Formats: sequence, structure tokens, C-alpha cells
Amino acid sequence: MRLVKYVVSVSKRHKNNHACVKNGTWSIYYYDEDWKMQTKRINPLLIWYYKLIRRHRKKMYCLNCSTEFLVLTSWYDKKAECPYCLDDYDE
Repeated sequence: MRLVKYVVSVSKRHKNNHACVKNGTWSIYYYDEDWKMQTKRINPLLIWYYKLIRRHRKKMYCLNCSTEFLVLTSWYDKKAECPYCLDDYDE
């Protein structure tokens, strides 16, 4: 079983700042398989890896069916297919 993570953000979280802790921990925010937002602490050496696989939320518009839909894209995978048009092709 492969766990799918859609990383949305990589940021430094300052937890317990009220206790005069000056350094924060790096964490990622991602969507899991059930599309629930999750948080996970990461090693500072993995920051650039997660920044490369981070995804952006984009609104796309399909010219065939005239609908607007939301897509998670990354810097290397800009192409997106309409989920409504794909259902028509499957039938």
C-alpha cells in the first residue's frame, strides 16, 4: 500500500514561542489519501526535497464542457485534464 501525500506547504513553525523558544521546527502541510489536511515535522535536510514536490492549487477552465475545476499542479507537471470530460470518454 502506497501512501499518497500532496504537499501544499513547507514552512517553519514556531511552536511554544511563549516559552521563549527562538528556534522553530520545519514542517510540511499536506493532503492525505482521504483529502484531510495533515501536518508533519521534517528534517531540515529534506526542506529542498519537499519544496520541489510541493503542489499549487490552480483553477483551470475546460473549453470543451465550459466548466471550471480545481487542480493540484507542481512545477514540472503543468498539464491538467478535465475530470468531467474524462467521465464522458470512459462511457
